[in-house]
Amino acid sequence: MDKNSVIGLVLIGLLLIGYTLYQKPSDAEVAEQQRLQDSIATAQLEAEKNLDTSSTVEVTTPNANTEEAATQDSSEIAREDELLRAKYGALASASKGNSEVLEVETELLRIKFSNQGGVPVNVELKNFSSYDSLPLFVIREDLSKMGYEFTYPSLGNFNTKDFYFTTSNSGKKLNGSEEYQLIYTLPIDGNRKIEHIYTIKGDAYDIGVQTQFYDVSSVVTNPKLTWELSGIHNEKSIEAERNNSSVFFKEEGSGRDYLSETGDDEDNPEDPLNWMAFKQNFFSAALIGEKPFGKGTKLVTEPYPEENDSLTQRYYAEIPIDASGTGIVFDGKLFFGPNDYKILKDYGNEFDEIINLGWGIFGWVNKYIVIIIFDWLEQTGMSYGIIILILTLVIKMILSPLTFKNYLSSAKMRVLKPEIEELNEKHKDAEPMKKQQATMDLYRKTGVSPFAGCIPMIIQLPILYAMFRFFPSSIQLRHEPFLWADDLSSYDSIASLPFTIPFYGDHVSLFTLLMAASTFVYTIYNSNQMPTQSQPGMPNMKVIMYIFPFMMLFFFNSFASGLSYYYFLANLISILQMLVIKKFFIDEEKIKFQIAENKKKKSKQGKSKFQRKLEEMAKQKGIDTK
Repeated sequence: MDKNSVIGLVLIGLLLIGYTLYQKPSDAEVAEQQRLQDSIATAQLEAEKNLDTSSTVEVTTPNANTEEAATQDSSEIAREDELLRAKYGALASASKGNSEVLEVETELLRIKFSNQGGVPVNVELKNFSSYDSLPLFVIREDLSKMGYEFTYPSLGNFNTKDFYFTTSNSGKKLNGSEEYQLIYTLPIDGNRKIEHIYTIKGDAYDIGVQTQFYDVSSVVTNPKLTWELSGIHNEKSIEAERNNSSVFFKEEGSGRDYLSETGDDEDNPEDPLNWMAFKQNFFSAALIGEKPFGKGTKLVTEPYPEENDSLTQRYYAEIPIDASGTGIVFDGKLFFGPNDYKILKDYGNEFDEIINLGWGIFGWVNKYIVIIIFDWLEQTGMSYGIIILILTLVIKMILSPLTFKNYLSSAKMRVLKPEIEELNEKHKDAEPMKKQQATMDLYRKTGVSPFAGCIPMIIQLPILYAMFRFFPSSIQLRHEPFLWADDLSSYDSIASLPFTIPFYGDHVSLFTLLMAASTFVYTIYNSNQMPTQSQPGMPNMKVIMYIFPFMMLFFFNSFASGLSYYYFLANLISILQMLVIKKFFIDEEKIKFQIAENKKKKSKQGKSKFQRKLEEMAKQKGIDTK
């Protein structure tokens, strides 16, 4: 062994000796360990004595680290509180807690409130169900987020939905006109707090809501109410459901407006709102103000992609709140209910126009004619299929004078048809202006107006379009069966296809087939009575009229079967009216005689002002009108 190795071994030995001496307990520590061992031995002896006397004694072994551990836990809690205070400031105590839910049940609603955010998180409509017979939720906890977003100076942006409120209330069941007040409080510090006060009635679809701020201006700045919601698929056709869901709203001093029902859309109304609603086809979740609210609101709607078969639409609202003082910052109602015209109209302020019954005259026809007749018939308790049949008969009776005028005009044109065809042949190579002038002269002499039949048709158009808006929007038809249709508010499938036809779908709707077939038959009857008038370069109108019924197959295949059923009935009644009027009320021989008499009288009169104007225009273009 060389010299260096010996020196190394000696040094290692000295280090080991030094470390052992350093770790050797002091006399006080030795005494303490001895005391502990003596205590343990004494306790064991005492335990053995007690066992001998058949008594049970709990033996506790002292732990020298217990006091130290308690001190450490206390320090960690204090440290955690310090971190929360640094992150949330005066809201630190409300930032932690356990989520608790209480339920309030009324005759119409089952509502769950959460202390996290202090808002309703689940609302079930008790008297309705989904197409699959499942409970129907307007909002659901995992799909709804509501709260007041604000800026805490120097700390950042927060939202009350992330903090825990307190309440002294408990669950409740209400009947009839009973009322219950539920208060959720977000404590800040001292006397500062935010409070949500809900007033719930046993027989209403709305919940009164007041939000009050108490001296929070130093904590809460630039507050805005935010509400994000996803619509749940509840109907038979998710495509139709998406196409009838959107954000509806009304600005102070303006009419009802809404975002796109078929695509992404966003709006920032500048004026305060009277109300805003997340419409989900037949149901809505809405915010109604006792006075206008939210100047500069942001509203967003976005349909979910087609592959998502459980959710329809994503809604978002951002409503600025004036919190400059202490007191009520929002006073209004939360509405969770059906889009039933009779229910919505009681709220006033065009709230019933969440149901899109058509604009202008079309909406008036629905409100003041169709709905009144429908509600009257509904009181009889008859099947909705029979109600639609009677409704169609009543409307056709109301329109029968116009229908008669239309058919009378058609009969006159049919009598005049040979002369018009002869005139067309005579002027087939002439200037269009000259041909038109000759045709107008014939109409003048015979006293027949080619537009006489158009006016009754134009008058009937508002009813035609009104029904197009009424049936898909009528919640009364929802889940109501008739004949082979299991739901008059949706399509009536009699066969499912193993493939999807573009613009048609993957099913066959029988009422749509019947409607298209009856439209085709009616078109044949009607067009045979009209003279063929076509101009070079213009499409053949008869061909277009014959193609139209087949186009309806694609357009109506996924529409409400109640609508197709109504149009089918209307076509049958129209064909029957045509046959009856033609057989019993219109005498073509008398019409021919009247036309001949008109020719004799008119031939002695000069040219009409309109005819003279046509001749003057023709001369200016160098056309010989003789």
